Amino acid sequence: MSRSFTRRFTAAIGAVVLAAGAAMVAVAPAQAVTLPGNIDPDQPRSLTVHKFALGPGNGQNAGTGQELPSTAGLGTPLPGAVFTATQVAGVDLTTPEGWAIANSLSPQAASTRLTGTPYTSTASAADGTATFPTGMPLGLFYVQETVLPADATNATAPFLVSLPLPTGPSGAPANQWVYDVHVYPKNAVTETTKTRVPAPANSEEARNPDLIRWSIASSIPTLAAGDTITTFTLTDTVPSALVFPATPPAGVSPSTVTVTNAGGVAQNFVAGVDYTIVSTAATSTTDATSVLTFTTAGLTRLTGLQGGLVSFNVLTRAVSIPSNGLITNSATANINGSTETVTGTTPIGQLTVFAFESNNGGPRTPLAGAVYQVYLNQNDANNQQNPVSINGTTDWTTGANGFVAIPIITPGNYYVREITPPAGYNVPQSNPVQAVVVAGPTSTVPPVQNYVEFNHTQVSVANFLLPYTGGDAGVWFKTGGIALLAIALGAAILVARRRALSAPTHA
Repeated sequence: MSRSFTRRFTAAIGAVVLAAGAAMVAVAPAQAVTLPGNIDPDQPRSLTVHKFALGPGNGQNAGTGQELPSTAGLGTPLPGAVFTATQVAGVDLTTPEGWAIANSLSPQAASTRLTGTPYTSTASAADGTATFPTGMPLGLFYVQETVLPADATNATAPFLVSLPLPTGPSGAPANQWVYDVHVYPKNAVTETTKTRVPAPANSEEARNPDLIRWSIASSIPTLAAGDTITTFTLTDTVPSALVFPATPPAGVSPSTVTVTNAGGVAQNFVAGVDYTIVSTAATSTTDATSVLTFTTAGLTRLTGLQGGLVSFNVLTRAVSIPSNGLITNSATANINGSTETVTGTTPIGQLTVFAFESNNGGPRTPLAGAVYQVYLNQNDANNQQNPVSINGTTDWTTGANGFVAIPIITPGNYYVREITPPAGYNVPQSNPVQAVVVAGPTSTVPPVQNYVEFNHTQVSVANFLLPYTGGDAGVWFKTGGIALLAIALGAAILVARRRALSAPTHA
Protein backbone atom coordinates (compact mmCIF):
# COMPACT_ATOMS: atom_id res chain seq x y z
CA MET A 1 0.00 0.00 0.00
CA SER A 2 1.35 3.45 -0.87
CA ARG A 3 1.85 6.12 1.75
CA SER A 4 -0.55 8.41 -0.12
CA PHE A 5 -3.39 6.08 0.89
CA THR A 6 -2.21 6.23 4.47
CA ARG A 7 -2.16 10.01 4.43
CA ARG A 8 -5.57 10.29 2.80
CA PHE A 9 -7.16 7.77 5.13
CA THR A 10 -5.70 9.41 8.19
CA ALA A 11 -6.86 12.82 7.02
CA ALA A 12 -10.35 11.53 6.28
CA ILE A 13 -10.98 9.76 9.52
CA GLY A 14 -8.36 11.09 11.90
CA ALA A 15 -10.60 13.69 13.52
CA VAL A 16 -13.75 11.57 13.33
CA VAL A 17 -12.41 8.06 13.69
CA LEU A 18 -10.78 8.98 16.93
CA ALA A 19 -13.76 11.08 17.94
CA ALA A 20 -12.10 14.30 18.91
CA GLY A 21 -8.88 12.48 19.72
CA ALA A 22 -6.80 13.62 22.61
CA ALA A 23 -5.75 16.91 24.03
CA MET A 24 -2.24 16.46 22.76
CA VAL A 25 -0.16 14.01 20.77
CA ALA A 26 2.52 12.32 22.82
CA VAL A 27 5.08 9.64 22.26
CA ALA A 28 3.34 6.29 22.70
CA PRO A 29 4.68 2.85 23.46
CA ALA A 30 6.01 1.01 20.45
CA GLN A 31 4.00 -2.10 21.31
CA ALA A 32 2.00 -3.43 18.32
CA VAL A 33 3.41 -0.75 16.00
CA THR A 34 5.26 -2.18 12.99
CA LEU A 35 7.69 -0.67 10.59
CA PRO A 36 6.54 0.31 7.07
CA GLY A 37 5.48 -2.62 4.98
CA ASN A 38 2.47 -4.75 4.17
CA ILE A 39 -0.26 -5.34 6.71
CA ASP A 40 0.32 -8.59 8.59
CA PRO A 41 -3.05 -10.38 8.82
CA ASP A 42 -1.62 -12.72 11.44
CA GLN A 43 -0.73 -9.92 13.82
CA PRO A 44 -3.11 -9.93 16.85
CA ARG A 45 -5.41 -6.90 16.95
CA SER A 46 -7.29 -5.08 19.73
CA LEU A 47 -9.52 -2.03 20.11
CA THR A 48 -9.60 -0.03 23.33
CA VAL A 49 -11.80 3.01 23.99
CA HIS A 50 -10.77 5.66 26.51
CA LYS A 51 -13.83 7.67 27.51
CA PHE A 52 -13.41 11.26 28.73
CA ALA A 53 -15.49 14.38 29.18
CA LEU A 54 -15.19 16.96 26.45
CA GLY A 55 -13.76 20.23 27.67
CA PRO A 56 -12.13 23.37 26.32
CA GLY A 57 -8.67 21.88 26.89
CA ASN A 58 -9.10 18.62 25.00
CA GLY A 59 -10.58 17.29 21.79
CA GLN A 60 -8.87 19.64 19.39
CA ASN A 61 -6.27 17.25 17.98
CA ALA A 62 -6.75 14.07 16.01
CA GLY A 63 -5.45 10.92 17.62
CA THR A 64 -3.02 8.48 16.07
CA GLY A 65 -4.39 5.19 17.39
CA GLN A 66 -1.60 4.99 19.92
CA GLU A 67 -2.12 4.92 23.66
CA LEU A 68 -1.42 8.22 25.38
CA PRO A 69 0.15 8.67 28.82
CA SER A 70 -2.07 9.71 31.70
CA THR A 71 -0.26 13.04 31.82
CA ALA A 72 -1.53 14.02 28.38
CA GLY A 73 -4.29 16.31 29.69
CA LEU A 74 -7.08 13.95 28.68
CA GLY A 75 -9.70 15.40 30.99
CA THR A 76 -12.18 13.69 33.32
CA PRO A 77 -12.73 9.96 32.72
CA LEU A 78 -16.35 8.84 32.32
CA PRO A 79 -17.39 5.39 33.55
CA GLY A 80 -20.41 3.49 32.25
CA ALA A 81 -20.13 4.06 28.49
CA VAL A 82 -20.71 1.09 26.16
CA PHE A 83 -19.83 0.90 22.45
CA THR A 84 -20.56 -1.40 19.53
CA ALA A 85 -18.28 -1.93 16.53
CA THR A 86 -19.77 -3.31 13.31
CA GLN A 87 -17.68 -4.22 10.28
CA VAL A 88 -18.23 -2.26 7.09
CA ALA A 89 -18.83 -4.59 4.14
CA GLY A 90 -16.74 -4.50 0.96
CA VAL A 91 -13.60 -2.96 2.45
CA ASP A 92 -10.55 -5.22 2.03
CA LEU A 93 -7.68 -3.47 3.74
CA THR A 94 -5.14 -5.79 2.16
CA THR A 95 -5.74 -4.11 -1.22
CA PRO A 96 -5.34 -0.55 -2.51
CA GLU A 97 -8.97 -0.70 -3.67
CA GLY A 98 -10.13 -1.40 -0.14
CA TRP A 99 -8.26 1.61 1.21
CA ALA A 100 -9.68 3.76 -1.57
CA ILE A 101 -13.20 2.77 -0.50
CA ALA A 102 -12.38 3.43 3.17
CA ASN A 103 -11.00 6.82 2.23
CA SER A 104 -14.25 7.74 0.45
CA LEU A 105 -16.70 6.71 3.18
CA SER A 106 -18.23 8.97 5.78
CA PRO A 107 -19.65 7.45 8.96
CA GLN A 108 -23.17 8.11 7.66
CA ALA A 109 -22.45 6.38 4.34
CA ALA A 110 -20.72 3.47 6.09
CA SER A 111 -23.76 2.95 8.32
CA THR A 112 -25.71 1.73 5.27
CA ARG A 113 -23.31 -1.10 4.45
CA LEU A 114 -22.69 -2.85 7.75
CA THR A 115 -22.24 -6.60 7.93
CA GLY A 116 -22.07 -9.28 10.59
CA THR A 117 -22.86 -9.23 14.30
CA PRO A 118 -21.72 -6.13 16.15
CA TYR A 119 -18.94 -6.48 18.69
CA THR A 120 -19.85 -4.96 22.09
CA SER A 121 -17.35 -3.39 24.43
CA THR A 122 -17.24 -3.63 28.17
CA ALA A 123 -18.67 -0.69 30.07
CA SER A 124 -15.99 1.92 30.60
CA ALA A 125 -14.34 1.58 33.99
CA ALA A 126 -13.59 4.28 36.52
CA ASP A 127 -10.59 5.34 34.44
CA GLY A 128 -12.80 5.58 31.35
CA THR A 129 -11.36 2.48 29.66
CA ALA A 130 -13.60 0.09 27.69
CA THR A 131 -12.29 -2.89 25.75
CA PHE A 132 -13.63 -4.89 22.81
CA PRO A 133 -13.34 -8.68 22.54
CA THR A 134 -10.13 -10.07 21.11
CA GLY A 135 -10.20 -11.71 17.72
CA MET A 136 -11.89 -8.90 15.79
CA PRO A 137 -11.10 -9.36 12.08
CA LEU A 138 -8.94 -7.12 9.96
CA GLY A 139 -11.18 -4.43 8.48
CA LEU A 140 -13.00 -1.13 8.76
CA PHE A 141 -15.48 -0.73 11.66
CA TYR A 142 -18.40 1.59 12.34
CA VAL A 143 -18.36 2.42 16.07
CA GLN A 144 -21.41 3.71 17.99
CA GLU A 145 -21.90 4.71 21.61
CA THR A 146 -24.92 2.70 22.73
CA VAL A 147 -24.91 3.49 26.46
CA LEU A 148 -24.00 6.99 27.64
CA PRO A 149 -22.18 7.77 30.89
CA ALA A 150 -24.42 9.06 33.62
CA ASP A 151 -23.47 12.72 33.21
CA ALA A 152 -23.17 12.77 29.42
CA THR A 153 -25.20 15.34 27.53
CA ASN A 154 -24.47 14.27 23.97
CA ALA A 155 -23.49 10.86 22.66
CA THR A 156 -20.23 10.67 20.79
CA ALA A 157 -20.90 10.89 17.06
CA PRO A 158 -20.46 7.51 15.33
CA PHE A 159 -16.98 7.13 13.91
CA LEU A 160 -14.91 4.82 11.70
CA VAL A 161 -11.78 3.01 12.79
CA SER A 162 -9.64 0.47 10.95
CA LEU A 163 -7.82 -2.53 12.36
CA PRO A 164 -4.92 -1.98 11.93
CA LEU A 165 -4.77 1.81 11.87
CA PRO A 166 -2.05 3.91 10.23
CA THR A 167 -0.52 6.45 12.59
CA GLY A 168 -0.35 9.04 9.82
CA PRO A 169 2.16 11.84 9.58
CA SER A 170 1.48 13.08 13.13
CA GLY A 171 2.20 9.74 14.74
CA ALA A 172 5.27 8.98 16.77
CA PRO A 173 6.71 7.19 14.93
CA ALA A 174 4.90 8.51 11.85
CA ASN A 175 3.23 6.40 9.18
CA GLN A 176 3.33 3.11 11.02
CA TRP A 177 0.77 0.35 11.53
CA VAL A 178 -0.97 0.20 14.92
CA TYR A 179 -2.54 -3.17 15.69
CA ASP A 180 -3.48 -2.36 19.29
CA VAL A 181 -5.66 0.64 18.52
CA HIS A 182 -6.63 3.18 21.20
CA VAL A 183 -9.34 5.77 20.58
CA TYR A 184 -10.35 8.69 22.76
CA PRO A 185 -13.98 9.70 22.11
CA LYS A 186 -15.35 12.55 24.20
CA ASN A 187 -18.78 13.28 25.64
CA ALA A 188 -20.25 16.67 26.33
CA VAL A 189 -21.16 16.50 30.01
CA THR A 190 -22.90 18.66 32.53
CA GLU A 191 -22.74 18.77 36.31
CA THR A 192 -25.82 19.53 38.39
CA THR A 193 -25.98 20.37 42.09
CA LYS A 194 -28.75 21.30 44.50
CA THR A 195 -28.11 23.13 47.76
CA ARG A 196 -29.95 25.16 50.39
CA VAL A 197 -29.39 28.92 50.13
CA PRO A 198 -29.38 30.52 53.62
CA ALA A 199 -31.26 33.79 53.96
CA PRO A 200 -29.08 36.83 54.70
CA ALA A 201 -28.86 37.62 58.41
CA ASN A 202 -31.70 39.79 59.73
CA SER A 203 -33.21 40.06 56.25
CA GLU A 204 -36.90 39.99 55.48
CA GLU A 205 -36.45 36.47 54.14
CA ALA A 206 -34.79 35.41 57.40
CA ARG A 207 -37.80 36.84 59.28
CA ASN A 208 -39.92 34.33 57.40
CA PRO A 209 -38.17 31.19 58.71
CA ASP A 210 -40.63 28.81 57.07
CA LEU A 211 -39.24 29.86 53.68
CA ILE A 212 -36.54 27.65 52.15
CA ARG A 213 -34.61 28.71 49.07
CA TRP A 214 -32.79 26.16 46.92
CA SER A 215 -30.09 26.67 44.29
CA ILE A 216 -30.13 24.25 41.38
CA ALA A 217 -26.96 24.83 39.39
CA SER A 218 -26.08 23.12 36.13
CA SER A 219 -23.04 23.69 33.98
CA ILE A 220 -23.45 24.60 30.33
CA PRO A 221 -21.67 21.74 28.55
CA THR A 222 -18.77 22.10 26.20
CA LEU A 223 -19.92 20.60 22.89
CA ALA A 224 -18.15 19.15 19.91
CA ALA A 225 -17.70 21.54 17.01
CA GLY A 226 -20.99 22.17 15.23
CA ASP A 227 -23.19 20.82 18.04
CA THR A 228 -25.81 23.05 19.64
CA ILE A 229 -27.87 23.02 22.80
CA THR A 230 -31.38 22.00 21.76
CA THR A 231 -32.92 21.37 25.20
CA PHE A 232 -32.12 22.83 28.59
CA THR A 233 -34.58 22.41 31.47
CA LEU A 234 -34.17 22.32 35.24
CA THR A 235 -37.01 20.78 37.25
CA ASP A 236 -37.39 21.12 41.02
CA THR A 237 -39.61 18.36 42.41
CA VAL A 238 -40.60 18.90 46.05
CA PRO A 239 -42.09 16.53 48.64
CA SER A 240 -45.33 17.10 50.54
CA ALA A 241 -43.43 18.99 53.25
CA LEU A 242 -42.85 21.85 50.79
CA VAL A 243 -45.00 24.07 48.59
CA PHE A 244 -44.22 26.85 46.14
CA PRO A 245 -45.59 30.13 47.57
CA ALA A 246 -47.94 31.79 45.09
CA THR A 247 -46.86 35.25 46.26
CA PRO A 248 -43.70 35.75 48.35
CA PRO A 249 -43.96 38.01 51.41
CA ALA A 250 -43.11 41.66 50.87
CA GLY A 251 -39.38 42.14 50.57
CA VAL A 252 -38.67 38.52 49.59
CA SER A 253 -37.50 37.74 46.06
CA PRO A 254 -39.38 35.11 44.05
CA SER A 255 -37.62 32.28 42.20
CA THR A 256 -34.81 33.69 40.04
CA VAL A 257 -32.52 32.61 37.20
CA THR A 258 -28.86 33.57 36.74
CA VAL A 259 -26.69 32.64 33.75
CA THR A 260 -22.93 33.22 33.74
CA ASN A 261 -20.31 32.67 31.09
CA ALA A 262 -17.18 30.57 31.52
CA GLY A 263 -15.51 33.51 33.27
CA GLY A 264 -18.30 33.79 35.84
CA VAL A 265 -19.72 37.02 34.43
CA ALA A 266 -23.52 37.24 34.71
CA GLN A 267 -25.47 37.54 31.46
CA ASN A 268 -28.75 39.41 30.96
CA PHE A 269 -31.31 36.64 30.43
CA VAL A 270 -34.93 37.86 30.46
CA ALA A 271 -37.92 35.94 31.77
CA GLY A 272 -40.50 35.32 29.06
CA VAL A 273 -37.91 35.96 26.34
CA ASP A 274 -35.01 33.65 27.11
CA TYR A 275 -36.74 31.32 29.58
CA THR A 276 -39.99 30.51 31.37
CA ILE A 277 -40.74 29.25 34.88
CA VAL A 278 -43.89 27.19 35.43
CA SER A 279 -44.83 25.91 38.90
CA THR A 280 -47.57 23.33 39.52
CA ALA A 281 -49.11 22.24 42.80
CA ALA A 282 -49.10 18.65 43.99
CA THR A 283 -51.99 16.33 43.15
CA SER A 284 -53.05 12.99 44.59
CA THR A 285 -50.63 11.26 42.22
CA THR A 286 -47.88 13.80 41.51
CA ASP A 287 -45.51 15.99 43.48
CA ALA A 288 -45.32 19.75 43.10
CA THR A 289 -42.80 20.92 40.50
CA SER A 290 -41.23 24.14 39.30
CA VAL A 291 -39.74 23.92 35.81
CA LEU A 292 -37.22 26.28 34.22
CA THR A 293 -37.30 25.94 30.42
CA PHE A 294 -35.10 27.89 28.02
CA THR A 295 -36.75 29.15 24.87
CA THR A 296 -35.32 28.84 21.36
CA ALA A 297 -33.71 32.25 21.77
CA GLY A 298 -32.31 31.27 25.15
CA LEU A 299 -30.92 27.98 23.82
CA THR A 300 -29.07 29.85 21.08
CA ARG A 301 -27.51 32.09 23.68
CA LEU A 302 -26.58 29.11 25.90
CA THR A 303 -24.80 27.46 22.97
CA GLY A 304 -22.55 30.50 22.86
CA LEU A 305 -21.84 30.31 26.62
CA GLN A 306 -20.30 26.83 26.79
CA GLY A 307 -18.44 26.28 30.04
CA GLY A 308 -20.75 28.70 31.85
CA LEU A 309 -23.34 28.03 34.54
CA VAL A 310 -27.13 28.20 34.91
CA SER A 311 -28.41 28.77 38.47
CA PHE A 312 -32.11 28.34 39.27
CA ASN A 313 -32.91 29.72 42.73
CA VAL A 314 -36.25 28.27 43.78
CA LEU A 315 -38.28 29.67 46.70
CA THR A 316 -40.31 27.12 48.67
CA ARG A 317 -42.24 27.16 51.96
CA ALA A 318 -42.16 24.35 54.52
CA VAL A 319 -45.59 23.20 55.68
CA SER A 320 -44.73 20.15 57.79
CA ILE A 321 -41.82 18.59 59.66
CA PRO A 322 -40.57 15.08 58.82
CA SER A 323 -39.94 12.90 61.86
CA ASN A 324 -36.18 13.16 61.39
CA GLY A 325 -36.35 16.93 60.89
CA LEU A 326 -34.85 16.74 57.38
CA ILE A 327 -36.58 17.76 54.15
CA THR A 328 -35.13 16.16 51.03
CA ASN A 329 -36.16 17.01 47.50
CA SER A 330 -34.78 16.40 44.05
CA ALA A 331 -33.86 18.36 40.94
CA THR A 332 -33.44 17.07 37.41
CA ALA A 333 -31.45 18.62 34.58
CA ASN A 334 -32.40 17.70 31.00
CA ILE A 335 -29.83 18.90 28.49
CA ASN A 336 -30.15 17.67 24.91
CA GLY A 337 -32.15 14.69 26.14
CA SER A 338 -29.61 13.60 28.73
CA THR A 339 -30.91 13.77 32.30
CA GLU A 340 -29.23 13.98 35.67
CA THR A 341 -31.07 13.95 39.00
CA VAL A 342 -29.59 15.25 42.24
CA THR A 343 -31.01 15.76 45.73
CA GLY A 344 -30.73 18.44 48.38
CA THR A 345 -31.49 18.23 52.10
CA THR A 346 -32.22 20.89 54.71
CA PRO A 347 -33.16 20.74 58.42
CA ILE A 348 -36.44 22.15 59.71
CA GLY A 349 -37.82 22.45 63.23
CA GLN A 350 -40.52 24.04 65.38
CA LEU A 351 -40.77 25.81 68.74
CA THR A 352 -43.33 25.19 71.49
CA VAL A 353 -44.06 27.64 74.33
CA PHE A 354 -45.72 26.69 77.64
CA ALA A 355 -47.40 29.27 79.94
CA PHE A 356 -48.17 28.21 83.50
CA GLU A 357 -48.46 29.28 87.15
CA SER A 358 -46.52 27.53 89.89
CA ASN A 359 -45.88 28.74 93.43
CA ASN A 360 -42.65 27.67 95.10
CA GLY A 361 -42.19 24.70 92.81
CA GLY A 362 -45.68 23.36 93.40
CA PRO A 363 -48.08 21.96 90.83
CA ARG A 364 -48.14 23.70 87.46
CA THR A 365 -51.41 25.26 86.36
CA PRO A 366 -51.64 25.79 82.56
CA LEU A 367 -52.62 29.30 81.52
CA ALA A 368 -54.54 30.17 78.38
CA GLY A 369 -54.40 33.50 76.62
CA ALA A 370 -50.67 34.25 76.79
CA VAL A 371 -49.52 35.83 73.51
CA TYR A 372 -45.98 35.41 72.17
CA GLN A 373 -43.80 36.75 69.38
CA VAL A 374 -40.44 35.44 68.12
CA TYR A 375 -37.47 37.58 67.04
CA LEU A 376 -34.17 37.05 65.28
CA ASN A 377 -32.12 39.03 67.81
CA GLN A 378 -32.39 40.39 71.33
CA ASN A 379 -32.48 44.02 70.30
CA ASP A 380 -35.61 43.45 68.21
CA ALA A 381 -37.13 41.43 71.05
CA ASN A 382 -36.43 44.19 73.60
CA ASN A 383 -37.97 46.81 71.29
CA GLN A 384 -40.80 44.55 70.08
CA GLN A 385 -39.92 45.21 66.43
CA ASN A 386 -39.49 42.99 63.36
CA PRO A 387 -41.06 39.79 64.71
CA VAL A 388 -40.77 36.66 62.59
CA SER A 389 -43.71 35.62 60.46
CA ILE A 390 -44.82 32.07 59.72
CA ASN A 391 -47.12 31.99 56.70
CA GLY A 392 -48.32 35.49 57.59
CA THR A 393 -48.74 34.93 61.34
CA THR A 394 -46.66 36.89 63.86
CA ASP A 395 -48.55 36.25 67.16
CA TRP A 396 -49.17 32.90 68.83
CA THR A 397 -51.59 32.44 71.77
CA THR A 398 -51.63 29.60 74.31
CA GLY A 399 -54.67 27.38 74.52
CA ALA A 400 -56.42 25.87 77.52
CA ASN A 401 -53.51 23.42 77.99
CA GLY A 402 -51.06 26.33 78.22
CA PHE A 403 -49.20 25.33 75.04
CA VAL A 404 -48.77 27.03 71.70
CA ALA A 405 -46.56 25.87 68.80
CA ILE A 406 -44.69 28.10 66.40
CA PRO A 407 -45.16 25.41 63.76
CA ILE A 408 -42.40 25.63 61.12
CA ILE A 409 -39.11 27.36 61.72
CA THR A 410 -35.59 27.12 60.34
CA PRO A 411 -33.11 25.92 62.99
CA GLY A 412 -31.12 28.65 64.70
CA ASN A 413 -31.12 31.02 67.68
CA TYR A 414 -34.27 33.04 68.38
CA TYR A 415 -35.76 35.20 71.14
CA VAL A 416 -39.27 34.61 72.44
CA ARG A 417 -41.17 37.48 74.09
CA GLU A 418 -44.51 37.42 75.87
CA ILE A 419 -46.33 40.48 74.63
CA THR A 420 -49.65 39.85 76.41
CA PRO A 421 -49.90 37.91 79.70
CA PRO A 422 -52.87 35.73 80.63
CA ALA A 423 -55.72 37.67 82.26
CA GLY A 424 -54.99 38.30 85.94
CA TYR A 425 -51.27 37.51 85.67
CA ASN A 426 -48.10 39.51 85.46
CA VAL A 427 -45.66 39.45 82.55
CA PRO A 428 -42.87 37.05 83.61
CA GLN A 429 -39.69 38.63 84.91
CA SER A 430 -37.57 36.64 82.42
CA ASN A 431 -38.86 38.13 79.21
CA PRO A 432 -37.69 37.74 76.47
CA VAL A 433 -35.92 34.40 76.64
CA GLN A 434 -33.48 32.88 74.17
CA ALA A 435 -34.53 29.71 72.36
CA VAL A 436 -32.43 27.35 70.28
CA VAL A 437 -34.28 25.56 67.48
CA VAL A 438 -32.85 22.31 66.14
CA ALA A 439 -34.03 19.94 63.43
CA GLY A 440 -37.15 18.00 64.34
CA PRO A 441 -40.34 18.45 66.35
CA THR A 442 -40.65 19.58 69.98
CA SER A 443 -39.76 17.24 72.82
CA THR A 444 -40.70 18.04 76.43
CA VAL A 445 -39.00 14.92 77.80
CA PRO A 446 -35.24 14.33 77.82
CA PRO A 447 -33.59 15.17 75.58
CA VAL A 448 -35.73 18.33 75.67
CA GLN A 449 -35.61 20.33 72.45
CA ASN A 450 -37.44 23.17 70.70
CA TYR A 451 -39.23 24.13 73.92
CA VAL A 452 -39.38 27.17 76.23
CA GLU A 453 -41.66 27.95 79.17
CA PHE A 454 -42.87 31.00 81.10
CA ASN A 455 -43.86 30.92 84.80
CA HIS A 456 -46.42 33.52 85.94
CA THR A 457 -47.51 35.17 89.15
CA GLN A 458 -50.95 36.57 89.89
CA VAL A 459 -51.60 40.27 89.80
CA SER A 460 -51.44 41.82 93.37
CA VAL A 461 -54.73 43.45 94.57
CA ALA A 462 -54.51 46.74 96.56
CA ASN A 463 -56.24 46.62 99.99
CA PHE A 464 -58.16 49.84 99.43
CA LEU A 465 -60.14 48.19 96.69
CA LEU A 466 -61.92 45.94 99.17
CA PRO A 467 -64.47 47.00 101.85
CA TYR A 468 -63.48 46.74 105.54
CA THR A 469 -65.20 43.96 107.43
CA GLY A 470 -65.18 42.47 110.95
CA GLY A 471 -64.37 44.60 114.13
CA ASP A 472 -63.78 47.81 112.29
CA ALA A 473 -67.25 47.67 110.80
CA GLY A 474 -68.78 47.22 114.32
CA VAL A 475 -67.25 50.51 115.37
CA TRP A 476 -69.01 52.25 112.52
CA PHE A 477 -72.29 50.59 113.40
CA LYS A 478 -71.98 51.72 117.06
CA THR A 479 -71.07 55.25 116.04
CA GLY A 480 -74.02 55.39 113.72
CA GLY A 481 -76.36 54.12 116.43
CA ILE A 482 -75.27 56.74 118.95
CA ALA A 483 -75.76 59.45 116.34
CA LEU A 484 -79.27 58.24 115.66
CA LEU A 485 -80.10 58.18 119.39
CA ALA A 486 -78.80 61.74 119.84
CA ILE A 487 -80.89 62.96 116.95
CA ALA A 488 -84.00 61.28 118.41
CA LEU A 489 -83.40 62.74 121.88
CA GLY A 490 -82.96 66.26 120.50
CA ALA A 491 -86.16 65.96 118.55
CA ALA A 492 -88.06 64.88 121.68
CA ILE A 493 -86.79 67.83 123.69
CA LEU A 494 -87.75 70.22 120.91
CA VAL A 495 -91.29 68.84 120.75
CA ALA A 496 -91.71 69.11 124.58
CA ARG A 497 -90.70 72.74 124.60
CA ARG A 498 -93.11 73.60 121.87
CA ARG A 499 -95.95 71.95 123.78
CA ALA A 500 -95.10 73.86 126.94
CA LEU A 501 -95.19 77.23 125.15
CA SER A 502 -98.52 76.54 123.57
CA ALA A 503 -100.33 75.41 126.80
CA PRO A 504 -103.12 77.94 128.37
CA THR A 505 -102.38 79.89 131.59
CA HIS A 506 -104.79 79.42 134.67
CA ALA A 507 -105.66 82.28 137.03
